[in-house]
Amino acid sequence: MNLKEKKVLNPNKKDYKRLLKHYKFTSLDANNLKEIENITKIYSKEFLDGFYKFILEFDYARKFLYNQEILQRHKIGIENWYLNLFCGVYDKSYFEKLYMISEIHVRIGLPAHYVNTAFSYVRGFVKNILLTEKKYEVLSSVDKIIDINLDILTISYQEEEQSKLLNEIVFLKNVVDNSNIEPYLQGIFDTKTLKIKKYESLMRLVDSNSKEVFSVFPYLEISKKIKLYEKMMKIMVDKTFALFSNQDIEFSINLSYEDIANEAFMKFLYEKINSYKNPKNIIFEILESDFIEDFSVVKEFTTYVRTKGCKIAIDDFGSGYSNMENILKLKPEIIKIDGSLIKNINLSEESKTIVKNIVNMAKELNAKTVAEYVHSKEVFDIVKNMNIDFLQGFYLSEPKSYFST
Repeated sequence: MNLKEKKVLNPNKKDYKRLLKHYKFTSLDANNLKEIENITKIYSKEFLDGFYKFILEFDYARKFLYNQEILQRHKIGIENWYLNLFCGVYDKSYFEKLYMISEIHVRIGLPAHYVNTAFSYVRGFVKNILLTEKKYEVLSSVDKIIDINLDILTISYQEEEQSKLLNEIVFLKNVVDNSNIEPYLQGIFDTKTLKIKKYESLMRLVDSNSKEVFSVFPYLEISKKIKLYEKMMKIMVDKTFALFSNQDIEFSINLSYEDIANEAFMKFLYEKINSYKNPKNIIFEILESDFIEDFSVVKEFTTYVRTKGCKIAIDDFGSGYSNMENILKLKPEIIKIDGSLIKNINLSEESKTIVKNIVNMAKELNAKTVAEYVHSKEVFDIVKNMNIDFLQGFYLSEPKSYFST
């Protein structure tokens, strides 16, 4: 969404009255707040000093209020807002100003948590005044007006999220309806010859209009919520198998525990494997972390696909979930070393030691190793001499459309 094109909300009388009713804000509350107007004015300088001392502890506030001119303008705006809390008149004009402030917050990218944190200070400060002045009967009214302000000053964030969510749903539906899923292939290189020996097939989503290509990762959660994920995986498998159907080279597809535990998807996948002429070229990559769900489900799957000649790779090995007992039971043909260990291996002796141990363990298990995230010459120069079987990463080859490989 282009925020510059977004219109400022203009609540009508019914809108703000509904909000007042929701918070049970009555004329008595308005009168209570009006009665403490002069008291809060007396404390306004103390409020501003404390407020800015509090918020300037946060990095974002310091970046936003980066010079005296901006800080001074901001102080004027905050002081006016603070004093208006106790004006006693909460009409259409009052609420229009709040909605305007809310829109500005979104437009400048002010984080919602910053607004919430600032309000926590305001609420505490005003309540301390009332306790000091023994104005106990006004405490409830203060809570109400602050809650109303907080509601409005964060509503644009909610609308922005809803709009973003709607756009994502429309995009994903379009992707599925038009099968706009494309396998992008990343080469996996033999360490000794530096020739591509296999490919990893990675899901990419294509926008029908712009033809722009997106990684699936930002859309995984929402695709599962709206029940499109399984369809996306089926399209991905279909297209990947079709790409390699006439090639005698190994390729891998990533599977999650959710995929393996889905009986309908497994039925589909088994049918594809059974009809594929070179199942020995298929590698299924399973995240090591997925073993913690239910190892028996993973074990049943791996046992079956191996009877067809497929291989198993453990992805992101060493990422922190290591269960050596399950690894030993699974006996993977390939162990892919987690990228977090590889990407800074030129700077970390600890990473280097861990990788050496993983390589030695893999040799004991008769498993091949792959170093992922080889993103620079410095990393490449180190890992190529660590007795690792295969290398993968942007330094060697970025994921590409099949038609450009």
